[in-house]
Amino acid sequence: MLIWRNYLLPGLLILGFSFSASATPQRIVSLTPHITEMLYAIGAGNQVVATDQASDYPAEAKQLPKVANYQSLNSESLLMAKPDLVIAWGSTQALMQQQIKALGIPLLLLKSQQLDDLPKELRLLGEQTGHVAQADQLAKEIAAKFAFYRKQNQQRPKVKVFYQLWYPPLTTVANGSFIQEIMTLCGAENPFADSKVPYPQLSEEAVLAVDPQIIFATQHGSDLQHWSKWPTLSAVKNHHLYLLKADWMHRLAPRIVLGIEQMCNQINDVTKTQHK
Repeated sequence: MLIWRNYLLPGLLILGFSFSASATPQRIVSLTPHITEMLYAIGAGNQVVATDQASDYPAEAKQLPKVANYQSLNSESLLMAKPDLVIAWGSTQALMQQQIKALGIPLLLLKSQQLDDLPKELRLLGEQTGHVAQADQLAKEIAAKFAFYRKQNQQRPKVKVFYQLWYPPLTTVANGSFIQEIMTLCGAENPFADSKVPYPQLSEEAVLAVDPQIIFATQHGSDLQHWSKWPTLSAVKNHHLYLLKADWMHRLAPRIVLGIEQMCNQINDVTKTQHK
C-alpha cells in the first residue's frame, strides 16, 4: 500500500548530488513497485538494475536483483548493483534514505499522494532518465483519462459505497487517500470520507448502520463473503459485492487508470439497474 504526502515542487529533490544535463543515469535502483512500473512505462526499463522485493510488474522486473523490502535496505546488495541513481518515495523510507546518502549514492525522492501528481511524476522521471517524449505522451494520456471520468460522472446520481481496504481488521479509506479520489471520480458516496485519518478502522456495526449499496474489496473473494451474515444489507441483498484488482487500485502508477475504469464501470452498472 502506498501512502504519500506533500508532492515535490517545483520538480524534484536529489539528495547528496546534482546531475549535469549530460549525466543521464544508466544504472537505476527503484525502491517501490509504483516507481518501477513508472520507469518501465516511460521506456527506462533497460536502465533499471535492481528493485525492492515487491516490484513485480512488468514481468522483467521480477528477474532483477532485490535490494530492499518495504522497511529495510540491504546496503551490500545495493552496492553490488553499482547504481548511479536510487529512486525512493516519501518519509516512510527515511532510514533507507540515510543509508543511501551515507554510501554517497545520488538519491531522487518522490513525494506524491494525489491522482493528479501521477502525470507530474511521469514527466519528472522522463526528464531524469532521458525519456522526455515518451513520458510526456503517457502523462497527457493519463491526465486525459482522469478528466474524462471526472466529467462523465459529475452529474450522475451518487451511489453509497463501502471500500473494504483490508479485513481483518476492517479498514477503509477517507479523505487524504487517492483511493477516496477515485471513489469521488467514479460517482461514489463514501459515508466514511470525513473520518479523521485517511485509512480508518471500523466496526462491522458502523458499516451496517450506513447500509452501502456496493461493497468493494481488493484482497480475496472470501473477504467479501463475511458480509453474507447480513442478508438484509443492501449490497448483499442485491448482490453488489465486487472484487477489484489491488495492484491497479493501490499503486499510483499508470495502471491505476485500469482500476478507475473497473470501479467506475461497476458503479455505473449499479446506477443503471437502480434507475430502470
